Amino acid sequence: SRGAAGHWYGAEAATDVDAIADAAFWGFARTLANESASCRIRLLDVAFKTPLVSLIPALLHADAETEMAITADGQRYVPRLRVLQEQTRAVDAAPARISLGFDLPGQLRNLRWEVRDLNAPAADELDIAVRATGLNFRDVMFALGLLSDEAIENGFSGPTLGFEFSGVVQGKGADVLGDFAPGDRVVGFGPCSFANRLVTNANAVAKIPDGMSFEAAATIPSTFFTVYYALHHLARLEPGEKVLIHGAAGGVGIAAIQIAKWCGAEIYATAGSDEKRDFLRLLGVEHIFDSRSLAYADEVLAVTGGRGVDVVLNSLAGEAINRNLRVLKPFGRFLELGKRDFYQNTRIGLRPFRNNISYFGIDADQLMSERPDLTRRLFGQMMGLFEQGILHPLPFREFDANQVVEAFRYMQQARQIGKIVVTYGNPIEHLVETRTQPVNALHLSGDATYLVTGGVGGFGLRTAQWLIDKGAQHLVLLGRRGAASLEVQPSLAVWHAQGIDVQALACDITDEAQLRGVFEHIAASPYPLRGLVHAATVIDDGLIRNLDAEQMQRVLEPKAKGAQYLHQLTRDLVLDFFVMFSSATTLFGNPGQANYVAANHWLEALARHRRAQRLAATAVLWGAIDDVGFLARNEQIKDALQSRMGGAALRADVALSHLEQMLINGTDGIGVLELEWKALSRFLPSAASPRFLELVRAHGGDQEDDNDAEDIQRMLVELDDEQLLERFVELLKHEVCEILRLPAARLDAQRPLQELGLDSLMSVELVVALEERFGIRLPVMELSESSSIDKLSVRILSLLRGEASANESSAPTAIAESVMARHGAELTREQMVKLAESAATPNRLIQ
Repeated sequence: SRGAAGHWYGAEAATDVDAIADAAFWGFARTLANESASCRIRLLDVAFKTPLVSLIPALLHADAETEMAITADGQRYVPRLRVLQEQTRAVDAAPARISLGFDLPGQLRNLRWEVRDLNAPAADELDIAVRATGLNFRDVMFALGLLSDEAIENGFSGPTLGFEFSGVVQGKGADVLGDFAPGDRVVGFGPCSFANRLVTNANAVAKIPDGMSFEAAATIPSTFFTVYYALHHLARLEPGEKVLIHGAAGGVGIAAIQIAKWCGAEIYATAGSDEKRDFLRLLGVEHIFDSRSLAYADEVLAVTGGRGVDVVLNSLAGEAINRNLRVLKPFGRFLELGKRDFYQNTRIGLRPFRNNISYFGIDADQLMSERPDLTRRLFGQMMGLFEQGILHPLPFREFDANQVVEAFRYMQQARQIGKIVVTYGNPIEHLVETRTQPVNALHLSGDATYLVTGGVGGFGLRTAQWLIDKGAQHLVLLGRRGAASLEVQPSLAVWHAQGIDVQALACDITDEAQLRGVFEHIAASPYPLRGLVHAATVIDDGLIRNLDAEQMQRVLEPKAKGAQYLHQLTRDLVLDFFVMFSSATTLFGNPGQANYVAANHWLEALARHRRAQRLAATAVLWGAIDDVGFLARNEQIKDALQSRMGGAALRADVALSHLEQMLINGTDGIGVLELEWKALSRFLPSAASPRFLELVRAHGGDQEDDNDAEDIQRMLVELDDEQLLERFVELLKHEVCEILRLPAARLDAQRPLQELGLDSLMSVELVVALEERFGIRLPVMELSESSSIDKLSVRILSLLRGEASANESSAPTAIAESVMARHGAELTREQMVKLAESAATPNRLIQ
């Protein structure tokens, strides 16, 4: 082609619109590349006056590039589709709330500190400056995207990171109960408590006893309150009774030991490692068992002479439930802290309950939201025990807020004894501004006329309403049926009742004479034309091999010929805007839409042509529009399109707000859509081309990671297998080091991953990281106990070479089984399946 890609390198624009004709062919060829299974399509654009000899290198030395432009002096340019980032904004010095969040779940490296507006306390709330936050396993699971909606929807803290803290009262609402005052040192529960400021219900807050540090106080709420509610309020543990505490070396377990001693109970405990069992002995616990072996049940029965225990405080899952029921005495109480079996609806037999056994599901998070008065009373009683010196804060490991990722990884590895606490003594260094910034608004003149082609229905009609909302008082809407269109009539009635001058005219915009008549009609009015929107479109899809000339013409003419006539009729007019509705399909070359892609790609070239001549022009590349237009009328097509492209269709108001900013900022040729890259890449054969590399990187892991700059596809072409394996080993080492927080020098590529310290939950994160890094999905056995970095490298290479097929089934559910049994976390089997099938969550708006 000639002139279709000259804008890549700033080629001098031609004065004749005929020079951009090949742009339609270029769009057509993008679709051809996705429909052609038997051969590889390469697009080559040659600058005007380029000697043929300049093409020889491109023709004889083909590489992975599928699109390129050759300049007159032989230089080669290639395209890259890029996600536009918002312009970086400096964080101002005004008071603000800094809270922990993430852009995408799935990897702990995505955690970030975000700047948000301060929240004013409601009538029953306290405003608190946070000094320390307790970290819980729930936070790790939430950051990894492994908590089901059911696990968080009914809780006090909701879908946020952190729910326990210590800090200083800054203010309070008018109806707060208690004698709280600014300056009081307090501890309690609050949503989004990984923050420097928060507001929370005063019922979930108590004063810190004198002499206790903020860090120590932050170890109290979730652990001690949960246990106090379970053992004292529900089980009514009495002196001399026997209690079995599972996971007793963790925060909840240590709190349970203290409260059980206060109740005068005899303690039986389990822990998962020799180190933790030794720690329990230091606490004075005599009867200690291995929580990772179901033999503990027989051992407890043996020690108790076959009688068992009165109370079980359980965090284990699966078969351990039945073992726990076996060790309960008549009138025993089963206290369930874990959530996994709830969400999996695990069945247990009723036979054990013939012995007057009671079963309690414990969820202190829900207690706070459903019974705030009981929460306040129990929390106050419990804190009184600290005031009296009966209970003592947990041992803890402190992390500065700037080390929050390390804190999460430390808990992920289950290395802590007691509690992990994050503090805010130092300024947080890396902040992401998320506050809504004031934006300029578009204001249209009430003394001008604005024209909308395709304006009597669908998205064009919605655009007309948007123009009115922006101040337009005089509109001309064009369509083949004009005011006879049933869709436009209700809007016309409303507008006329409001005194707005809107004319819906019947006009075939592919007929130059008819269109010229419309412009003469506008010119004769007292309101000159100041802007137009070309929204007319016809869709008639079909594979290229089935397209005929009539189908091509039916789609091309309303878009391209209509736009050309509009261009010719407005060249001598001063317009505020000349907007053309193109489609994001031009970015990808959607199969089955070659005629539509060709027409829209030509519109984009026309916009560049006009701008080069200093004429108003804006081409906006819309993704699917949800609530009006073609897709709204064709639900099946919309569903099929979304299943291929991923993400969600845009609402018309959201789309038009982006158009508004494009007009204000003077930008052109931007795609506005939501998509899930992995879904789209499965649909597009051309997705592996280098043109999409930056899109892959932007939505395939840490964008700031130097290793992500590696071009895997280029490496496959340029390196032999020995070199590739060496490089893949380095990439894998980087991922494993990132998760284990170890230097690469300490990693032996031949040792099994489990021996390196990679446990079950970390393996889940590694599965996600490898799919994002290499674009392949590994089956469960690849992370087995015998798998090493070297073996994984060989396996990945074979998958990328197409010599083996990856397991497309569920995510590593065996890994989930192990980690849930270990931590008692809130994760269903379905959650793990979903994790592997959609390792990358839907991307944000792509512009």
